[in-house]
Amino acid sequence: MAANCDFSKFSPEDLRLMIRSGQLKRKPTTFFAIGFKQANLAILPKRYADDFRRFCQGNAGACPLLYESKPGEWKAPPLCAESDVRSDVALYNKIKSGNVDGQDETLLDYDWSDLVSFYLGCSFSFNQILLSNNILTAVDQSKNVSAFVTNIDCFESGPFKCKMVVSMRAIPADKLSLLATVTSPLPDVHGAPIHYGDPSLIGINILQNVNLGDDTEFKEGDIPVFWCCGVTGMNALMGANLNLAFSHSPGHMFLTDIPQEDFAEDVGPDKECKVIKYNEKVDIFSVLSIKTERVIKYLSHVTSEDPMGRGIKNLFLADDFEKAALALSHASSVGLVTGFPVHMDCNPPDETDGLPGVISLAAVLQSLGKKVTVIVDDHATKLNEQIIAKCVEKGLLPKQLDILPFPGNGRPVAFKNQDGEQLFDVFLATERVGRTRDVKYYSMKGKDVSSLVKPVDDLFIEATNCPNVVTIAVGDGGNELGMGKVLDKVKEYVPLGDKIACIVAADLAIAAGCSNWGCQALALALYALMSCPIHERYIRRAVGFPFNTSQLQKFIPSIEREREILSIVESAGMKDGVRPDQKMSVDGMFFDKQHADVLKRMKELL
Repeated sequence: MAANCDFSKFSPEDLRLMIRSGQLKRKPTTFFAIGFKQANLAILPKRYADDFRRFCQGNAGACPLLYESKPGEWKAPPLCAESDVRSDVALYNKIKSGNVDGQDETLLDYDWSDLVSFYLGCSFSFNQILLSNNILTAVDQSKNVSAFVTNIDCFESGPFKCKMVVSMRAIPADKLSLLATVTSPLPDVHGAPIHYGDPSLIGINILQNVNLGDDTEFKEGDIPVFWCCGVTGMNALMGANLNLAFSHSPGHMFLTDIPQEDFAEDVGPDKECKVIKYNEKVDIFSVLSIKTERVIKYLSHVTSEDPMGRGIKNLFLADDFEKAALALSHASSVGLVTGFPVHMDCNPPDETDGLPGVISLAAVLQSLGKKVTVIVDDHATKLNEQIIAKCVEKGLLPKQLDILPFPGNGRPVAFKNQDGEQLFDVFLATERVGRTRDVKYYSMKGKDVSSLVKPVDDLFIEATNCPNVVTIAVGDGGNELGMGKVLDKVKEYVPLGDKIACIVAADLAIAAGCSNWGCQALALALYALMSCPIHERYIRRAVGFPFNTSQLQKFIPSIEREREILSIVESAGMKDGVRPDQKMSVDGMFFDKQHADVLKRMKELL
């Protein structure tokens, strides 16, 4: 057989016969039988079959189960008219006592009576779809796909546990959304990628240190893209320390007679995908459906309304709200800071805008299992602790929030701990007065409130300078911490802007008609994201089982919840920042009128 023969045009049946006869042994099947499903193999004693099946169910991205044989069965009737798994694979791995103990070109000499074969979907199956959509262009059929062991823990079942293995392709940046769209409908062959961009985030430090397969060539503008890989099943067999098991050798797959479906032309907005780079400092991406993106953009639109006429519309950045929601969705640890002492002669001096939004957002973040820390001025620690404890007592927060007084007692708070670990993945400042060009802090009316403000700006700047941390600002006047990102617009459009504008810039800035609305909208955006199957799968790397959003229902913003939160905040002495004599009021607007109406409209598309 000619070395440069194009095996993509051969039928799977013909190729299996050729492999069985010994003609194609040790050849990778990456571009064999284009347009047909290929399968990974895991072959193991029947007494482990139940546990391994559960392993596949809990790691459906890496080990999508196409067929499980009966004990001793070497055919695969649902996948092929005629096949013999003992001889129809170009190369097998023999696994003994936790190690690959050599490779075989045939398994005919082994006792098959006690063995069960698991056929697991493979991403080679959709190579034709990638080619036809010009996502992959140059094809070297002699090369095997690059594969790496990650730091992602698989779902455990019985003796089966391991780190996930991923395959990688180099994809042009402008093709990422199309790539996600055409592969998402194909869960039985690994489906959509589980990571785009910076490989260090999944434990891969150097792309040239390929664990399996061949190196991948990158062209200018290409992004590394990673799929769950069926070699994960082989690693699970090794981790189980079985006396004897078998798998395909990586890249040498079982060829089925099942055509690979292409659903690209039938994709609607609920399945059409958009891949977004939400951290501009490094290549960190996320993905969501176009339908969910519309919901998030609607939330952003409602949030940015400007009933007080402060010029907020001119501070609006089209994509920052969406990126902020994605950054929060991916974060494991979130820092939140607020505090705007506008009433210098009152105790406490803080207004009712800020802390209610923090509590609303924190409730959803906690419900998603994220560590949430609230940073407060050290003189306001007891007040914040009392308010938050009351919210926990009333069921408005799942549990007590961590309170970090700033600058700290005895030792200043730093962004990194003594071991060099950063405190947060995301640091969000909302309605937190920010430093101006003359190193002071001003209210919207130009009142100097510096004597009541601690310089948490320094901590925020340190976080912003950290490449893999995202800082977010939520503000409704441009004098808030982080709104320096729109400094020139604040000076131009906001009354007294040249004097009061904060010069400290966040990575992402959200201009809201009321800062509480910005945080409430972000909380609802997180609910929308976790209700999106495309985003939810990406967040958990296709490990485990889909998130049940019902546990979020009681903690997402609602008119009733937000009314009760505001009541608790006011009962602690905080007052409206514009009209301090008004009750149940924020920024001069009554809750049961303007605020309730905004909340009602925010939830219209959820």
